[in-house]
Amino acid sequence: DASAFGLVQPHVTQVELENFQKAADAIAKVIAGTPATLNRVAPCEAGKVPADCAKSAVQSFGERAYRAPVTDAADIDRHVQLFNVGAAISYQYGIEMLLRGMLQSPRFLYRVEIGTGEKVGDLAVKLSPHEIAARLSYTVWGTMPDAELSQAIGSGALSTPEGVAAQLEWMLQDERGRKLVNRFLESWTHIAAVAGLVKNPDIYPEFQAPSYRESLKGQAAAFFDDLLTAQGGKLSALFTSPTVFYNKDTAAHYGLTGGDAFQSTQRSDGTAFGMLTLPAFLAVQGKPNESSPIYRGRFVREALLCQQLPPPPPNIPSPPEVTPGSSTRERLAEHEVNEACKGCHRLLDPIGFGFENYDTVGRYRTEDGGKPVDASGEMVGTLDIDGKFNGIGELAAKLAQSKEVEECLTRQWFRFATDRFERESDGCSMKSVLDGFQASGQDLNALPKAIVATDAFLYRRPLDAQVMP
Repeated sequence: DASAFGLVQPHVTQVELENFQKAADAIAKVIAGTPATLNRVAPCEAGKVPADCAKSAVQSFGERAYRAPVTDAADIDRHVQLFNVGAAISYQYGIEMLLRGMLQSPRFLYRVEIGTGEKVGDLAVKLSPHEIAARLSYTVWGTMPDAELSQAIGSGALSTPEGVAAQLEWMLQDERGRKLVNRFLESWTHIAAVAGLVKNPDIYPEFQAPSYRESLKGQAAAFFDDLLTAQGGKLSALFTSPTVFYNKDTAAHYGLTGGDAFQSTQRSDGTAFGMLTLPAFLAVQGKPNESSPIYRGRFVREALLCQQLPPPPPNIPSPPEVTPGSSTRERLAEHEVNEACKGCHRLLDPIGFGFENYDTVGRYRTEDGGKPVDASGEMVGTLDIDGKFNGIGELAAKLAQSKEVEECLTRQWFRFATDRFERESDGCSMKSVLDGFQASGQDLNALPKAIVATDAFLYRRPLDAQVMP
């Protein structure tokens, strides 16, 4: 999800460790306790020395579980010691103990990358085919390499950038990889968060039904799928497309009647502008009982422009209460004069006000608090789209033609695909992704190929190199 953008190694809590242990114990018990599965994982023919069978299992199962060969004799012997503890009872229990340990090993739970001895300058070493395969499989599929990708490891197909790109092609066609860019868009826009949102039940009773929130997620997914196929994956369409999808739960947003399946329609009335008017997105960027120009403005600043905002001051006043007869814009007028507020909110509120034609569940409106909606706004502090605008349509047009947004999108993709924030040493790789995206005509579908061709994907710093920022 979006909170994982740029996250190299998450903090693991004690509860999570205990859950890993329980899962490892349960899986090992099932594998060892099922004769057919035990025979696949750790076969041992009659007359064979059980410890030798365990050694073979360490190597065969370990290569899959650890995403790397297990060849060091001392390393194998350490594993077999676990087997020996359980083997005092039975071969089956010895394998169960062995698997328990392997499935709790840091080498299984974390993607450990050592690299090869092949240096490229002083600050990079080439990754091994096993490590490249793991990067590919976790980036594209979110899981470990399968049998076909493992064959590519042994054949040498992952030894060149061209070979890596060729493997990527079939992986993207595989069922597990077809939705890669869709997952990026849904994570980038925080769509999944709609499932846990709380909205005022007295004002938005329909939002209380889980099926309604699932429909909002499904609507967004249908739009992203259509964007990447029928609309050519264009960045401009992401912000300006008039296509909306509706079913029985979301049709009321558009004055329509829908069924169980999603249908599409084109909104020619100037109320639909790609992801910016998706109800799920607007609901996530809203408060329980009112819209939030602050949240929506912050999303544009941080997610679409990649600008780092300062933390709020310690003396921030309490937000104004929603009162009858007042609009959200009126209640936020304090930010324009309060010295503790206006420094930051000058960067947020004027952008967020452009969304004011949409309430906190993404329904179009012309009034707020009994007052006509004022959706005029202003962009400041950008590289190429400063200036006033009125409403989402004009804001969307600015974002669609912005080079700063274009660069930010490729930066966000880099973070998503590599699970880490960029460093100073990634400058060439970042430029390579941007160049590839531009060469494709800003086609979002080109992002996967652009990332696997970069040095950041194919190499790592030597273990003895000084860590760069």
